[in-house]
Amino acid sequence: MNSLVLLVLLIPAVGGSLILSDYDDIYAQSTDFQLPSLSFNNPYSDMPTNMQNSLSELGDIDEEVDSQVNEIIKPTFQNPIEKSETKDNQDEGSPANQETETGIGGNDLDTPTPTPTTTSGSGGGAGDVYVVDYSNIRIQKFDTQGDFISKWGTKGKADGQFGVPHGVDVDKDGNVYVVDMDNNNVQKFDSEGNFLFKWGSMGTGDGQFMHPHTIKLDSVGNSYVSDMANFNIQKFDSEGNFLFKWGSMGTGDGQFNAPEGVAIDSLDNIYVTDTDNNNVQKFDSEGNFISKWGITGENEGQFKKPAGLDIDKNDNIYVVDAGNSRIQKFDTEGNFLSAWGSKGPGNGQLASPHDVAVDSDGNVYVVEQLNYRVQKFDSNGEFLSTWGSQGSNNDQFLDPHSIVVS
Repeated sequence: MNSLVLLVLLIPAVGGSLILSDYDDIYAQSTDFQLPSLSFNNPYSDMPTNMQNSLSELGDIDEEVDSQVNEIIKPTFQNPIEKSETKDNQDEGSPANQETETGIGGNDLDTPTPTPTTTSGSGGGAGDVYVVDYSNIRIQKFDTQGDFISKWGTKGKADGQFGVPHGVDVDKDGNVYVVDMDNNNVQKFDSEGNFLFKWGSMGTGDGQFMHPHTIKLDSVGNSYVSDMANFNIQKFDSEGNFLFKWGSMGTGDGQFNAPEGVAIDSLDNIYVTDTDNNNVQKFDSEGNFISKWGITGENEGQFKKPAGLDIDKNDNIYVVDAGNSRIQKFDTEGNFLSAWGSKGPGNGQLASPHDVAVDSDGNVYVVEQLNYRVQKFDSNGEFLSTWGSQGSNNDQFLDPHSIVVS
């Protein structure tokens, strides 16, 4: 079996990363150097899908690698899929001493903050759906029927720009928090996509990140960020001030090999999916280990590369079991309740699902990297509707990664 060994040197503004990956049936985020172990036939993928057969064309890579990658991942065709629906539904932050007038973390001089693009649709409020459109380097906003409202984000390091946006959450006031995996920060926006402030930098210290993936806010506005390459969870207050962190590399209780998704129940207990350890761990709000469940496998309660997760108002937990192309539902003790999904492009089928979100009515939204869409289900996993197709226009996606419903 032939395999291709790639040596890629990426030179971001604040440092470089050396990645040596063996790509065969291996799918890994090209900037996540700790993940070359992802190897299974129908894998969870954190790498831009259109790069998987094209990376060998990069040749010599210099400081212009970002623009070269963007050219390679552009789709060679666009075949929009009409939004389908089966039934009518009435769905209804940084170190404190770096604060500037524009917010925590400062501003890049002489670079204007991008202006959000808006079409017809509602403004911010309950029931808005925000999707991280990973390889298009933007956030898209929809209503719960999948109608496009607005978008924002361009490539860069300035306020309101992204390197690689990955995680997203919304606070009780409708403000949107976006984790930037490449710029190693968290940015806060209002519901219209206007930049408010940011925090974080590359490093291993308190309040610093090495490829952060997910953010989740608790009932009082504190945020928890999964820091993939630092193998920990960091907690911040509502202004982005560091509070504490926990976790280290390993397989023991409270340890991680690839902390990915974060969710919080009604008692502010924290749940973290570990993609490489194939489990879910439960902690209290101070980071003290409570319990865990899951082993590698295909049976009920087992996982192959769990990714995102979310919790409904009844504290049911929905976990994206990415390698098994399904969603699994548990109670807060980790007891299996139900599952749905199979690999494929049809309604109710999944191809590289990555994240899940639950609205106030208990409907479940799933983003899929390889089907380039959002699917909406009821709380029992019955298919309701879908929207999205491959591309870069409004209502299209290139590797949708994360989703949240306000």
